[in-house]
Amino acid sequence: MLSHLILRSLLSVIIVVGPTPSFRPYRRPVTLWVPPYAIDKSKAQLPAVQDAITHLDLQFWVPTKTGGVAKVGFDEVTDKVIAELRDWGHAHGIRVMLCVFNAEKDWDWPLAKAAFADHRSDLVKNLVAEMERRKLDGIDIDLEGPGSFDADKDAFISFMSDLSKALRQRKKHLTVDSFCYKWNAPNQTWWPDIFPLVDSIVTMGYEETGLGAEEWRSYAAQKTAAGTNAAKLQIGIPSDKETWKGNTALEQLQWIGNDATMGIGIWDAQLPAKVWRLPEVWQAVKAIALPKK
Repeated sequence: MLSHLILRSLLSVIIVVGPTPSFRPYRRPVTLWVPPYAIDKSKAQLPAVQDAITHLDLQFWVPTKTGGVAKVGFDEVTDKVIAELRDWGHAHGIRVMLCVFNAEKDWDWPLAKAAFADHRSDLVKNLVAEMERRKLDGIDIDLEGPGSFDADKDAFISFMSDLSKALRQRKKHLTVDSFCYKWNAPNQTWWPDIFPLVDSIVTMGYEETGLGAEEWRSYAAQKTAAGTNAAKLQIGIPSDKETWKGNTALEQLQWIGNDATMGIGIWDAQLPAKVWRLPEVWQAVKAIALPKK
């Protein structure tokens, strides 16, 4: 009887834990976000991109004012959907990330600040617990503050530092989404303090930056701003645009691929612009991500 009980206990552990995901190696990260309001449309596009992306970020969670973490209030965000997307990613060697954001309606920096500044330890604990409960592979911090919030930088960095320690202990990834210049929060002036804590920063220029753009808006200028951490920088790419800043989507991607330094973050997985359905575009994305043979 005792041996049977032990065997049943071992089997239950095996069932709960399951196999450890095997992630394919990559040269530079390629992130694709799934927005909470267009999950079915996003899922329809995933088979075409499965060999090109390295991270699938599920933008399905919001912070609470007391440091909690809650699913966003969209009907499409269900436990079943989260599990399906996680299992799909793991089946294709892709890390699936918990993305927490502060814009269930509008970008709400006071909400974000209440969580990361006033309830830092609770927010870290709850983010990690939700990640582990969902068997996800890391956390993407998409807490955005349109406005002048440099006074909150120290509190934000302290939060990121604590979260970084917790995730590194668990060998999980940590990424953050940043504004691409000196305005808003977090922004480019915060990068020197953030880079040591994260696996990558996504610079959210999207259609406002490009290979041929002027001054700080150029991809080269973004790379220069990252300095010795350029390999940890991901250029934000808009999937709803065919061209931006004077070049086609393919030309932008090829420039990043030839530069061979930075990754990309693609918003979002609906891929609404027709050019994002072309095989040559995804070959260019794949060239950014995968190691050269």
